[in-house]
Amino acid sequence: MKRLIFTFFIFFIGGKAVAQNEITVAKNSFLREGVAFAGFSGGASLRESENENLLLVTIQQQSKKGYNLIFAGVYLLKPDLAVGAGMRFDQSRISKTLVDPDGIISEVRVAGSIITSSVYVKNFIPLTTNGRINLYNIAGIAWVADRSTSENFSQGVLTRTYTRKNALQLGISPGIQVFVVDGFATEVGVNVAGLSATRKEIAVNGVDDSSVDTLDLDLRVNILSLNISFYYYFPIGK
Repeated sequence: MKRLIFTFFIFFIGGKAVAQNEITVAKNSFLREGVAFAGFSGGASLRESENENLLLVTIQQQSKKGYNLIFAGVYLLKPDLAVGAGMRFDQSRISKTLVDPDGIISEVRVAGSIITSSVYVKNFIPLTTNGRINLYNIAGIAWVADRSTSENFSQGVLTRTYTRKNALQLGISPGIQVFVVDGFATEVGVNVAGLSATRKEIAVNGVDDSSVDTLDLDLRVNILSLNISFYYYFPIGK
């Protein structure tokens, strides 16, 4: 609910700003024509659990760890319009021991990586005369390469499954940007619309098993996609 209110707030304020004409942005604004910015962000997670009871199995022991790295570059064509490109790398590892209702023990290992590359157009609506606080909207296209390998060892039999998934995504993401100081900004955004074409291929023990093609159009607010990011922006233009 809070995220829905946030999205409504963004569109309400954005519409109000446009209706009252554009704010006159000072020449020393944080957003200046001909300026380029490079950004970097990332995150990590670690989870350990024991004797976790699920519906059909019990997880005796489980370890999850992963991290992500995000690189982005933006070039301002004019104070309210920029073009950009980004790269995101996700890495994850899962190790767990399962016990089914019959007492059969399975050792499971999963390793996965996702590489996402994107290009986009970013439009700004300044809320202050110096461009310190801005609403923004991103419209872009992304290519996602998702690879994972899982191994299941049970009753002396090893089953290895390799999954390859490629996706082409079109999306829109509005948000708000605040420059805390020159060169450092924080952004909060949410995905509100997207079109995704995905092909998923699965091979078991080296033999092709299945393939699935999916086309999704999602016009709903994704309440799980609220992005809170902190970026360092280094001016490399004029």
